[in-house]
Amino acid sequence: MGWLQFSTTEATPRSRCDTADTTRLSTSAGRLNQLDGLRGIAMLFVFLGHFATVWTQMVPPKGTADFFLRLVDADATLGSSFFMLLSGFFGYGLLMRGKRGFGEFIRGRLWRLYPLYLIMSTAYVVGSILIPKMSKLPADPSHTAVYLLESLLLLPGVFPISPLMDVAWTLSFVMLFYFVEGAMASLFHAWRIRRTARFAIFWGLAFAWALWGGCTAWWEPRTAIFWVGMALSEAIDGITGERLQVASRLVAPAAMIAVIGVCLRTVLGFLKPDWGIALGLSRTMITSATLFCFVWVAYFGPEWWKSALSSWRLRQLGAASYSFYLTHGIAVKAFRFGIIPLLGPALAASGPVFWLSQLMGLVLAIAIARTVYKYVESPLAKLLPARETRSSALRQAEA
Repeated sequence: MGWLQFSTTEATPRSRCDTADTTRLSTSAGRLNQLDGLRGIAMLFVFLGHFATVWTQMVPPKGTADFFLRLVDADATLGSSFFMLLSGFFGYGLLMRGKRGFGEFIRGRLWRLYPLYLIMSTAYVVGSILIPKMSKLPADPSHTAVYLLESLLLLPGVFPISPLMDVAWTLSFVMLFYFVEGAMASLFHAWRIRRTARFAIFWGLAFAWALWGGCTAWWEPRTAIFWVGMALSEAIDGITGERLQVASRLVAPAAMIAVIGVCLRTVLGFLKPDWGIALGLSRTMITSATLFCFVWVAYFGPEWWKSALSSWRLRQLGAASYSFYLTHGIAVKAFRFGIIPLLGPALAASGPVFWLSQLMGLVLAIAIARTVYKYVESPLAKLLPARETRSSALRQAEA
């Protein structure tokens, strides 16, 4: 997402920057373009997953539309899971390399995330007042004040609180894991544990986190993917010198694992076997390995694949992914509470109208996101370097 777009010069180890001709990382203005492309693809999964919930009870069973919606539902979480992986990957890597102190890091992240979140939360509150049937606000005004405070503190998700925006619970975990990443980086700086041991620890913690979440329902098991992002950072940052050739040779197996992983998680999500906790745990670990390998191929894969992911349209979608993440619900609600009631459920669920609606919903969501990115998110983000420069100058003056 735009909120996970750390500078590539910070997220890429010096040794890889010094051997850019070997790894052929496609960069522009300090950005890893192929990861922006993957963000754009992940964004489409996020939208389709939420948009499908509008139509599930309307389309005729066992038809083409029903099959499409079931297929979308099977992979609906792939997009948000990818953003969790990137959050752990970039945040932990930046802190582990000591590019910034934790205080500076968390201030920058809050400035990057919170203003747009506050604006969209305000918009949702206004929408809830104007359109009561879409409201999630408690009926009791005193409870409403507490609920809004909880939402502003990013507590839904980490605690059993329904989020004002459907996607806001993931932001709560993003903020939680920023502190986890800071703690782990500090711990490993102090203990000097070998990289291979750190890699194994993170995978072990991912499994334990998913298992505990599944058994206790205290948190969403797939948030274990934040830990996998940290393991990915250790793996990629360790690729230096002669290991670059090994990394390139591992691209084909990684691509195969990624493809098989997508197929496996789709089949499990489509069939939904009665495995109890084992189903969620299996999908989480399969998704973790799949996304790990996707990013590996994006870093070390062939030039044609990097070029495909670095296409202008995908990069534009990826750049606006945070705006899209917070605003695509507007398009979903426009159909749920406006367009579908106007057309009538029968007409809306008919073949031509249904398929046209999928396209128009996506176009509307992208248009809203691009507008918000251009006129709100991007101008706010440009204020951050100026703030950091002033802060650095003040620290130097105080010293």
